[in-house]
Amino acid sequence: MEKTGRRDFILGLVFFGAIALLLYYTIVLTGFSFSDKVYMTAYFPNANGLKEGDAILVAGRPTGTVRAVVFHDDRPEDRRIGVRMEFTEAPTLHEGYFLRIAEFTVLGGRVIQIEPGPFTGPKIGDGAELIGTVESSALAQFSDLLERNEEDITTIIANLKTTSEDLAEGRGVIGALLHDEGMRVDLEQAVKNASDLIADLRSGRGTLGALLTDEALRERTVSIVEEAANLVADVGAIAQGARNGEGLLGALLNDPLLREEATSLVHNLDEIAVRLNVVIDDAIAGKGLLGTMIGDEQIADDAKAFLGNLSEVTRRLKDGEGSLGRLLAEEQAYEELLAALQSLNGQLEDAREAQPISTFTQLLFGTF
Repeated sequence: MEKTGRRDFILGLVFFGAIALLLYYTIVLTGFSFSDKVYMTAYFPNANGLKEGDAILVAGRPTGTVRAVVFHDDRPEDRRIGVRMEFTEAPTLHEGYFLRIAEFTVLGGRVIQIEPGPFTGPKIGDGAELIGTVESSALAQFSDLLERNEEDITTIIANLKTTSEDLAEGRGVIGALLHDEGMRVDLEQAVKNASDLIADLRSGRGTLGALLTDEALRERTVSIVEEAANLVADVGAIAQGARNGEGLLGALLNDPLLREEATSLVHNLDEIAVRLNVVIDDAIAGKGLLGTMIGDEQIADDAKAFLGNLSEVTRRLKDGEGSLGRLLAEEQAYEELLAALQSLNGQLEDAREAQPISTFTQLLFGTF
């Protein structure tokens, strides 16, 4: 009796488990509900594998189920497939909506995607005919891509084949690296040298290493670079000012008259330089006063003595020595000389004014 009761209990669990599983598939997976359903019909160019029971996503959310997929041979090509869609609550569609049959997963399965459109747009009426599109599968898109680029893909495969043959036969740099031992050793040495160089830079050896590790040197270098940049900017500003006619250089570049006068000045300076060279050549040859002074020691000594005396005279004048020096250095002597000159000037003025009277007297009395 105990074994029979246990067996009946297990059978009961299996039976009620099967009933629960059946209810799950019926209610959850098939969307079974006791509430009223809302149906909408949309038309597509083709079904693309869509079948009854496939899901309907509204804005990405599972909302309904496909209840029928019907072919209509009397309708235009863009609406030959009629799909009856079942919703617990029908979506409100606005202008700008779209319906699309798309892949549910890469491995297979189909789903209808519905985007209701912007809510600010006008609503689509209940009697309006809904038209949808069909999205090609990933495999179909890949196949189409291969078909449209068949020639390029063939070329790529041929190039890969040529490259592999070159590598196998040791042609090219990579082929040589695979087969030439010497080249491989050289490459290893180059990599080692690069590694040593990086180690030197990190340790601060060499100019570049010092720049990387020495903050003061780096700041000085940056300062030099900035000064060079400022100098270039200044030169650019000067050049721009010259192009705009600013400054002497700008005037020379833009004023034809000034440019002509500057050219004439350069020619005159050149002519003066030529004449000066002639004078110097004559002097070296002993011609003229300068040549005589250079060639005759006595005249040179006299000139030196004259310059010495002239220097002594100017020194004495500066120090206030002698009459002329006192006159230049002392304010009182200057004022007395000025007073004497003014007095003499007054006497000469009186004599000039009295000259007509003196002349008349001499004529009257006959004294000559």
